[in-house]
Amino acid sequence: MGELQNGIQLSPVLYGPQPTYRGEFSNLGDPSFVDTAFIRLDVNTPPGLHDLANGGTNLFTCEQCVYGYQDFNGPAKKTFVAESGTLWLAVKVSPQQTAGALANVTLRESVAAPPLSAPYTGTAPVPGGECRWIRFATWDTIRPGGCDPREGSSTANPPGHTCVADDAAASDGTLEKSLGTKKQGEACTYTPAASANQLASTDCAPGYACSSAYTEARQCLATCDFLAANPGCPAGTVCGVYGLCIEQSVMEPIGYLFDPALIGETCTASFAEFCGVEGARGVCVDLTRSGHGTCYPYTRARSECGAGEELGFVSYPLANGGSDRTSGFCYPDGR
Repeated sequence: MGELQNGIQLSPVLYGPQPTYRGEFSNLGDPSFVDTAFIRLDVNTPPGLHDLANGGTNLFTCEQCVYGYQDFNGPAKKTFVAESGTLWLAVKVSPQQTAGALANVTLRESVAAPPLSAPYTGTAPVPGGECRWIRFATWDTIRPGGCDPREGSSTANPPGHTCVADDAAASDGTLEKSLGTKKQGEACTYTPAASANQLASTDCAPGYACSSAYTEARQCLATCDFLAANPGCPAGTVCGVYGLCIEQSVMEPIGYLFDPALIGETCTASFAEFCGVEGARGVCVDLTRSGHGTCYPYTRARSECGAGEELGFVSYPLANGGSDRTSGFCYPDGR
């Protein structure tokens, strides 16, 4: 198995609803076609040993999934899903940035099986089907200066630095040196890193990103966790995408929708990226096509959805055909 990459390391950038590392296997089938390799983890997967047999060779039920496709773009494409083996999550900087190893993994030829609808589809082993074996392989998607912007993380805002989110749900980030004292709304200067192993720097105070996410000119914006009980944004601002505090009046004209409904209430709109209040945010989605959505609570981890619920996502388009689907929500799926 070759090197694996996480969402921001891919080109175009592809952040999935749950952390998914992508790479290639070598020489599984026809050498004319690429053989793709994947590891998908639940956001809340803790460091330690994980038995891949727990997934039941089913990409719908597994929380730690190892799978791949032989001849991905070929006419004889085959799916292989782990039915046994060990996944060792050795280091976890953030859900997207981890290092670990696979040992004695048996990948069983599989086919699609119910449920067949998005966002997660099932698989089942082919009786008498082929298998592939990973004796031992390692992966490492940790970037220089990698950090976890979420509240409670030891790398969220270490002294003299700011963890600036790279994904919309602010669960994956990169440290920047915060060399100044400027705070919310002040114009700032961003100095790119001199090399891949160094950090960018700004003249903002620690805990503030020098960002152009919402305005053409860069300004210092406080970082936040929109799923925290108290995101901690300055007065008059809300915790927006990419974990940045900004005025709602700035977000709305550039396409972000807000609805006054609280969690569990019926929305005025059929869709809005923001409903609820600070500390209890949700998304308005119209699953019944009634013309009015319901305010479903945001969550990052599929494992946090209850019985009869599934993890949906808000998809933010990125440059060059990329996408960011890290903004998840639990909704009743009828199963």
